[in-house]
Amino acid sequence: MRTQTLPVRSLRYVLSEYSEVVTLITFALIFVIFSVTANNFLTASALFNIVTFASVYGIMAIGVAILMITGEFDLSVGSVLAVGSYVFAIVINAGYSAWIAMVVALVVSALLGLINGWIVVATKTPSFIVTLGTLLAYRGIARFIGGGDFAYYKESQVPALFKILNGPVTWLNQLAADPSANMRYSVVWCIGLVILTTILMTRTRLGNWIYAVGGNPGAALAQGVPVNRVKILCFALSSLLAGLAGVIQFAELKSVDPLRGFGLELIAVSACVIGGVLLSGGVGTITGTMLGMLILTMLQQGLILLQVPLEMFQATAGLIIIIAVVINSKL
Repeated sequence: MRTQTLPVRSLRYVLSEYSEVVTLITFALIFVIFSVTANNFLTASALFNIVTFASVYGIMAIGVAILMITGEFDLSVGSVLAVGSYVFAIVINAGYSAWIAMVVALVVSALLGLINGWIVVATKTPSFIVTLGTLLAYRGIARFIGGGDFAYYKESQVPALFKILNGPVTWLNQLAADPSANMRYSVVWCIGLVILTTILMTRTRLGNWIYAVGGNPGAALAQGVPVNRVKILCFALSSLLAGLAGVIQFAELKSVDPLRGFGLELIAVSACVIGGVLLSGGVGTITGTMLGMLILTMLQQGLILLQVPLEMFQATAGLIIIIAVVINSKL
């Protein structure tokens, strides 16, 4: 008796179902290339720098990815990061506790996201245009509240919250036996947020709604999904995480300047695209986005070690983005 064998799934089908595979292969290839060509790339200092930088920017990219899955964009997150940093600095320098300052900064950041979402939903204007405008408006707010100057933490004693948010992981740095190793707690926060948001996107009704809104908003609305509320919520979450990234960055640097976060919105979108998030919405994962951010930071660190001009990083990153978009569109 002949047994009927099930058809083997094609490689294209597998890759379309698990978009992170392509990103992981890209990550592995770039890692191997720099391991061979760049001196000191495999040192604790270089690797810790990659992970630490990716964690701060990755926190912002998580919110951008969730919003892009709904089919919307937020180009104002870099400016929101600056606003959040300034608000945190101003409130804490006014004599309030660091915890209160953080809450105020996050609330203000979320409100800026709510404004973005409300304008998009109420006017039906493409989010690309709306957030391009608020990118400039929120940058102006950051400059205004900061007086167009740096804002510093003025006290000599560092609050415990600074160490919790982004202090050095002393035991791990000492274990690395590298004097310049600088692993920081932002990595822990980023990993925790990746886990929480992955659960949100894959195990909750809200996560299903987010994918449904991005995949087919008309069909989602017909099934009872509150499309507009989901979009506004995701705009608020995107800005909230951008503000959190700003607070975490301030906890390390203890200062903020008027250009803080400038251009990071494009880095966040690039990480999402490289990580498999479709520009049209409905497809993407948080883990893929974090891999995309690691690729970008690893690319920058590797080129620095090779003493390649910054312009080559931008050119190479742009080429990777184009390749990622083409691959994703063909799967």
